[in-house]
Amino acid sequence: MKILVNCALPYANGPLHLGHIAGAYLGADIFVRYHRMVGDDVLFISGSDEYGTPITITADKLKKSPQEVADFYHQDHEETFRALGIEFDIFSRTTYPEHHATVAEFLDEFQRKGYLSEGTMVSAYCPVDQRFLPDRYVHGTCPYCGFKDARGDQCDECGRTLDPKDLLEPRCSICGTAPEFRESRHLFFRLDLFADRLMEWLDSKGFWKPNVLAFTRNFIGSGLRERPITRDINWGVPVRLRGFEDKKVYVWFEALIGYISAARILSERRGKPDLWKEYDMDPEARVYYFIGKDNIPFHTIIWPAMLMAKGGINLPYDVPANEYLRFRGQQFSKSRGIGFTVHEALSAVPRDYLRFYMAMTLPESADSDFVPEDLVEKVNSELIDKYGNLVHRVVSLCRNNSIESLGPQDGLDGRVKEEVQRGLADYRDALEHIQVRRAVNSFLSLSKFINGYVNESQPWRLLKEDRERGRMVLHTCLYALQALTAMLYPVVPDAARKVWGIINPDREISLDVSEATVFRPAGGEIPFRKIDLSSMNPNSLDLRVARVVDVRDHPSADRLYLLSLDLGGEARQIVAGLRNHYRPEQLRGRKIIVVRNLKKSKIRGEVSEGMMLAADDGHGVHFLTVDSDVEPGTPVSLGDLNYNGSGSIDVEELSRFNLRALQNGGKKYVVATVDGREKRLMAGDVPVVFDGDIGGEARVR
Repeated sequence: MKILVNCALPYANGPLHLGHIAGAYLGADIFVRYHRMVGDDVLFISGSDEYGTPITITADKLKKSPQEVADFYHQDHEETFRALGIEFDIFSRTTYPEHHATVAEFLDEFQRKGYLSEGTMVSAYCPVDQRFLPDRYVHGTCPYCGFKDARGDQCDECGRTLDPKDLLEPRCSICGTAPEFRESRHLFFRLDLFADRLMEWLDSKGFWKPNVLAFTRNFIGSGLRERPITRDINWGVPVRLRGFEDKKVYVWFEALIGYISAARILSERRGKPDLWKEYDMDPEARVYYFIGKDNIPFHTIIWPAMLMAKGGINLPYDVPANEYLRFRGQQFSKSRGIGFTVHEALSAVPRDYLRFYMAMTLPESADSDFVPEDLVEKVNSELIDKYGNLVHRVVSLCRNNSIESLGPQDGLDGRVKEEVQRGLADYRDALEHIQVRRAVNSFLSLSKFINGYVNESQPWRLLKEDRERGRMVLHTCLYALQALTAMLYPVVPDAARKVWGIINPDREISLDVSEATVFRPAGGEIPFRKIDLSSMNPNSLDLRVARVVDVRDHPSADRLYLLSLDLGGEARQIVAGLRNHYRPEQLRGRKIIVVRNLKKSKIRGEVSEGMMLAADDGHGVHFLTVDSDVEPGTPVSLGDLNYNGSGSIDVEELSRFNLRALQNGGKKYVVATVDGREKRLMAGDVPVVFDGDIGGEARVR
């Protein structure tokens, strides 16, 4: 069977956190690995969504161009997926010329067929930021349910779709100013023409998740309207239709077409330009879209309508949208320091362990919770105790008793064979229906059964008392381990490959287990080690005490100093914006706090190898410091959390910790927000404070 798996295109303006992965990508990778293991022909596609106002806003904050922001996060997302073992056939980009050409093709055909209309639209305009705002950058009170923080495109509380002008007390989400509503001429997609065809198509989708199907039917039932597809912005795919050359294509519209442009680009790269048609146009092929629930209307209504308008391209076979993964009951939030980015999590635990736990907790039918303590318990008790120890026990018995080959003549225990086949059938059915948690439970149930069989049979005793009976039991165990390892592979690919190479090195990994298999257990280390909670430390900040050795004026900037630092035998230079606040003699010899693992950069032509932390209370700047007895190079922890990361971070990552300086009476201290809780900055047993006094609280930057 030919299967095309399209994954939601992540927006290229920030790092991916675990909520993103649980929403769309891990389940898709498991599904793809399963289908390839059973012999299906699969294409796995995603890419970066790189246009729109949010990227220009990020670019303004970072003083970079939108292209630089898109380039950085496209690479960051590629590295994230690679680190997690999520392997796309192509991770494309909407900034590619081929994507622009595909979008133009859709627009031309829609215009020719009468599916575009022209009209005026009232758009939100921020007079302070002097730009038109995307709908989701206008917040206000929902007119239907009264939710105070509804977005201009949708209310997250009641799910109703909105227009920014519908909101009560609307405000710009960037600066808080009440927006103006200005009229502008635009192109519209005639979504309203497809309501009946969409409803008829949905009648064949009774196997969809109930929440996806119900949401889609209710959305269509409430009435479909023409939908604007152009915007008054500078950063986007250009419109090539006459009269609209000054517009850009609205990002929601062109990003969906990215699935087609990515497949075409992949086909060209493989030297088969028409390859994509075998998956996107062959009626026998199945096309799946893995997304988070906030993307449901775009993939079950708008995109299918666009495909109907285009003609000849397969409609979605299934859209298995997941709910939200939360962190200790709260929404993942980088700005509030809640939850982990993927890189933070992988600095704490191996990717196999992270994949295993997330597969057990995927929010397939309801929101679920990521809890570090639960991860440690589940990995240790379910993966390692039930499966890893089983592998170790069986393989050790084979090796220690010089059993080089266990062939078909040794037979199989009928009870185990029956249970293995039942477990495999349940597992296959679960993944065919994209029920990853059920598939993991099938694996765990079979593991529990086989452990009971080993304990009951006691092969270590049988090898001494009845060697042939002992050999038969081990043969049966290896037969079962083959099934278990193949079942584990889509979820935990690295460890499963290693175990397979030990228990059955003569065959490719497969769910097609056979009692006629000859097992020749090979050498190799069994890849499981228990973890403890300390490994889930989420502190990715390498903060150090440094002594200021020298201070010089920056040659090209009036407000900047060049500081020469001693970090305990390690010399560094950083650029600091302190010339308006401190004289050089006030800094020389002082102890400061430096972000040691901030990415090296050039600031006005001078290299800066880190960042000095200072508190800004709106009236002045006060550098962070410690008692003079603390040695340069001393690590600074966040309360009980020590730095456990690797590599470098950027300013965006630093902002996640919400660093603040506090003064209450004569007491001074500095805190970071981790997992929604405040942690004091400590250099050993010495608290980090700040120079001078502040009026209660100050932001640390």
